[in-house]
Amino acid sequence: MTGDAVHRERQWVGWWVHLVMAALLVGGVLTELGVDDEPQSSLLLVVLVVIIGLLYLVLMPMEVEVVNEKMEVRFGQFGRPRWRFDLDRIRGARQVEFSPLKDYGGWGIRTRRGKVCLNQRGDRGVEFDYNERTYVVGSDDPERLLEALSEAGAGSAQ
Repeated sequence: MTGDAVHRERQWVGWWVHLVMAALLVGGVLTELGVDDEPQSSLLLVVLVVIIGLLYLVLMPMEVEVVNEKMEVRFGQFGRPRWRFDLDRIRGARQVEFSPLKDYGGWGIRTRRGKVCLNQRGDRGVEFDYNERTYVVGSDDPERLLEALSEAGAGSAQ
């Protein structure tokens, strides 16, 4: 987005996700070193590295920006997937605490019980209604995000 941001936040996944990804890579390399010159094992390692690399590029980090009468939530290094919310159509914005696993089945881009949750880590965020749907945007500082929404003109931010 262009213009002066009222709020900008970048959220990476938890440290444990990086640890799991590193363990998968190390495990793949160690498996490759322990196997004779079988071409399928080399191919498996290449596929594993490509998948992990693509996950990082496509999904990490999550950025939230409030600017120019819009809030934009973007994932990945290329800013896709992306959600744009016109602030004047946001209703009932409120700070929430939630359980990513129990309420949404995990982190990332999740839909459950009619709600869309956009979250990379943590259990706090801002929930609001937009176009007859409820969204939760995860935030390390939901108080500041809610304040920025209110300052920028979001409808009924609380």
